[in-house]
Amino acid sequence: MATLHLMVGLPGSGKTTEAIKLEYQHKALRLTPDEWQYFLFGHDISDPEHDERHTKIEKLMWEVAVKALKAGVDVILDFGFWTKSEREDFRQKAHSFGADFKMHYMDVPADTIWQRLAARNKSAGKNAIFYVAKEEFDKWSGLFEIPTKEELEQ
Repeated sequence: MATLHLMVGLPGSGKTTEAIKLEYQHKALRLTPDEWQYFLFGHDISDPEHDERHTKIEKLMWEVAVKALKAGVDVILDFGFWTKSEREDFRQKAHSFGADFKMHYMDVPADTIWQRLAARNKSAGKNAIFYVAKEEFDKWSGLFEIPTKEELEQ
């Protein structure tokens, strides 16, 4: 039976680094939206269409993920999954067609994440897709719902 792996955490928490390790460990298909976004649109973070494009990429990735899971291939979704309801929705979807489900929460303190992002921002430049302003990070941190112990053990 294939497994759907969700990478849970804020930008800079180490999701993609861990997802790459899991990709090789499980011989899984890793789907990371930022890579596709950059390939298709370049450094478009300030473009008014950025969010709409990102949403479309995630929807397309999910369609690919479903096909792979049904074919018996493990899939890693490197989306962030900030809310409990979103994580539960994907858990139910996976189980609806017989896939296992595993959450990988990047439990990293906010100050450590911000240090990583600040360093990444210097190398990326202000117009890079990976640039995250402090105001954005603070806003996102407030929106992120930390998974409960029960949620992680399901």
